[in-house]
Amino acid sequence: MRFTMNSSITIKLTNDILDHLASAVKEAVKEEAPKMKDSFQRDWLTTEDVMEMLSCSRRTVQNYRDEGKIPYSQNGRKILYPRSGIEEFLKDNMVKAYR
Repeated sequence: MRFTMNSSITIKLTNDILDHLASAVKEAVKEEAPKMKDSFQRDWLTTEDVMEMLSCSRRTVQNYRDEGKIPYSQNGRKILYPRSGIEEFLKDNMVKAYR
């Protein structure tokens, strides 16, 4: 036995409804965009952030990058570091208390 069903729905929207829908989408994007930006900024660090986290100089951060000790992303002159990668570096280099 073979059963098929064909159905379609047609929705007609007026210009007023389309304008209202577009306004609602714009408002939702305005509300959510800052949250996404804040989340991105928490996930990625600048060189200055890394210097502060590691209590080291800019040159030391550069050495760690060059030696492949810390991950980074570069776009032109802008260098960003994933927070998770820096936290992993700290954990990997932690010296356990022996007492």
